[in-house]
Amino acid sequence: MEEGSRGSEIERLKAELAALQQKLEERERSEASLRAENARLRSLFDQLPVGVWATDLVGNVLMANAESQRLLGVAEGTEPSPKALPVEEWGESTVYLHGDKSTPYLLEELPHARALRGESVRTAEVFLRNENLPEGAWHEVHAAPLRDTSGTQTGAVSVFISSESRKNFEEEVALRNKELVASESEKSELIARLRMAVQELSTPILTLWEDVLALPVIGVVDSRRSAEMMERLLDEIVRSQSRFVIIDLTGVEVIDTSTADHFMKLVKAVNLIGARCVLTGIRPAVAQTLVDLDVNFGQLETLRNLKHGLRYCLRWLDAEDARQNTVSEGEARRARWS
Repeated sequence: MEEGSRGSEIERLKAELAALQQKLEERERSEASLRAENARLRSLFDQLPVGVWATDLVGNVLMANAESQRLLGVAEGTEPSPKALPVEEWGESTVYLHGDKSTPYLLEELPHARALRGESVRTAEVFLRNENLPEGAWHEVHAAPLRDTSGTQTGAVSVFISSESRKNFEEEVALRNKELVASESEKSELIARLRMAVQELSTPILTLWEDVLALPVIGVVDSRRSAEMMERLLDEIVRSQSRFVIIDLTGVEVIDTSTADHFMKLVKAVNLIGARCVLTGIRPAVAQTLVDLDVNFGQLETLRNLKHGLRYCLRWLDAEDARQNTVSEGEARRARWS
């Protein structure tokens, strides 16, 4: 009886041992499967083209993939420190700057710090520099709180995306735009100089003789060109103290009332600053048009060509100088008699 009971107990224990052995094997297989799955997930996690960095509320690193280590300037192969790193110590080895690359971030305003306070941060731009990133690097950062199933915050996670290529492209575009603006400015200055040169060529003012200027006119004279001619001619008369201006119209093939009016205004302006005008080179067709239009040049002296105009001016100047000499001699004699 007792032997039968012991035999039954042994069989029961064997059955329980076999069951435990089976459960242990199943557990080992399950753990091996979980380890393999974790390894696959870790490999996938490390292959992500973005950095992922998660901590608990006091700064213990919960997870950090390879890209986050690289982007944050952590030496390759270095495991995240098990030591909790409070927010106020984040700046001991790394400098965090705003988009202008000169204004420091307040540590409590960094995206991960804000996420630890329960905020969700979308697309903050951070420039960081440390020993392993001496040139610095641009990052686009997204951060959010981590919560358990009850909604209680347990930490924070940040996702880093390198924006180095985009920022370099933007800086390159800005540089090119600056160069284009400078180039356009240079071109504008060149165009302005060329325009001035063309104006001078289209309205040349020649010194024919002492006290005698010549203004050869070629082509059509509109209000804009007339104003330019008047400004340049009056400036030159004042500068050179000339007493005569010969306006030569040999190059003018067509004239109308408006053009004639421009010339009359030019003549009046010259007279007002103490010089005299002579008109030369009027073509027969132009003369006929002026008669048909009943254009009256008043007492303005008109001569055949530039040669006759210069001759007239020189005779007038000689006569004027002789008269001035006679007046001077008379005044000298009166002074002696007195």
